[in-house]
Amino acid sequence: MRLLNSKTLKLEEFFADPPKYAILSHRWLNDEVSLKDMQDGIAAKKAGYAKIKFCCDQAAKDGLLYAWVDTCCIDKTSSSELTEAINSMYRWYQDAAVCYAYLSDVETSNASGKGSFGESAWFTRGWTLQELIAPSSVEFYNSAWMKFGTRESLKDIISGVTNIDMAMLEGADPEEFSVAKRMSWASKRTTTRAEDRAYSLLGLFDINMPMLYGEGDRAFIRLQEEIAKRSDDQSLFAWKSTTVNYRGLLANSPADFADCYNIVPARSKWSQNPCSVTGKGVSIEIAMVGWAMETYLAALDCEVENVPNSRVGIFLQLLPESGQYARILLDGADTRTFEAHMAAEAKYRQVYVRQKAYRNRPPMDRLYGFWIRKLPTEISTVSGQGDVEPSEVNCWNQWSDEDRILEIPTGSSGTAGSIYYKSKSGSQVLKLGFDFDFNPICQYGGHLYSPVKPHIPQYSVAAQMDPSWMMLPRSDYLHKGDRLRGYNLNEFPYRISITQTTGDRGMWAVDILDW
Repeated sequence: MRLLNSKTLKLEEFFADPPKYAILSHRWLNDEVSLKDMQDGIAAKKAGYAKIKFCCDQAAKDGLLYAWVDTCCIDKTSSSELTEAINSMYRWYQDAAVCYAYLSDVETSNASGKGSFGESAWFTRGWTLQELIAPSSVEFYNSAWMKFGTRESLKDIISGVTNIDMAMLEGADPEEFSVAKRMSWASKRTTTRAEDRAYSLLGLFDINMPMLYGEGDRAFIRLQEEIAKRSDDQSLFAWKSTTVNYRGLLANSPADFADCYNIVPARSKWSQNPCSVTGKGVSIEIAMVGWAMETYLAALDCEVENVPNSRVGIFLQLLPESGQYARILLDGADTRTFEAHMAAEAKYRQVYVRQKAYRNRPPMDRLYGFWIRKLPTEISTVSGQGDVEPSEVNCWNQWSDEDRILEIPTGSSGTAGSIYYKSKSGSQVLKLGFDFDFNPICQYGGHLYSPVKPHIPQYSVAAQMDPSWMMLPRSDYLHKGDRLRGYNLNEFPYRISITQTTGDRGMWAVDILDW
């Protein structure tokens, strides 16, 4: 670690147990002083030298023999030294006796005045977040090098500007706060290089990783992967984005955590196993309920702070590969409350979410239900149509004898519809629905009422729609399809096919014909 002698402004190097030192926090501007400038003796000719001299002078006044300034104490031409410095930066600020925060765009000494402290661009820079949080003591100076407050005396204003919890500004350990909340503190900050949005957060999450300038936004993905490896805090996945394409479990930017300032770990953890980063993507055990076509509402182990029954849910959609899912935006929403009563219907799944898979493709618009394209007998729910009694149709949507669509509403699952119709040759039962894995299931014939539990009246509409009919171990009337291949039966006494249609809106088409 190189330090500036506060009296001579000469650099000295320490390999272990450095002496007490002051540290400077500032925004990089034009004509900054580099390590080479200091070594070549031309530093004083540059505009950036003034703040180096101020830092050293103030350190000397405070009885500190050394000071550290990032512009000139690191050899940025050495990739290995730069990597070591960035991985050590948080600790260096943490170990400093005092941090001088120089706000070059604040001219007044009135911290609460208009156009002053709270509006400084210093609050918008990525690197200054750790420089605000890590030191034990932070003092603020305006453009004229006049001290106008400390982190302690200005904590109310700072918290209001940054959304950083007061406890953190009072010296709490960052590990006491959720991953999502810490990410939210960085959500409105920017850096000159895309990679630094991630690298500037390493210390905040106690992560060490190599610097790969040129990787762009991939750096933030790597940071989240490292966090996932060492933490079971699922608030890492509670971010929001308006991107309509398929996404992974990891956010593209800290900006996606802007609304996560009040997200905390759930009081009751449902997932028993930690997530992991694998070759198939991020693997996570998660409780899910069917919600839309091939889409689940998945429950994260995090919730809104101080709000009962506020567990965060995200939408995961099945992909063609076995066990693979993608995160999606559903009806314009990226998250939804996973309400407590849903737990009874939820099932646990070990899922894999590949970060890059399908990311340039929007989810296909598909009907959450069935189109009954062909039947041996026409369905008519209107009385007075010849000698045949009207059919009985129970479904979620408004039934039309002409369209013959059964549609399950978003947020529901199971049976799409139950139909009881009569013809001159007799009566028939038709039920259609999806199992938990969204395989299409058809019952043609058999009992109209499901083998329901006692709390459902046996001969009610609810008994017809209850999905327990799909779980019968053996039945000649039950036809179980596959969500990718559909279903086809061509045996006497009838032919049944369930196939996917294409077009503006895909759907399952059901054809049943007499042999």
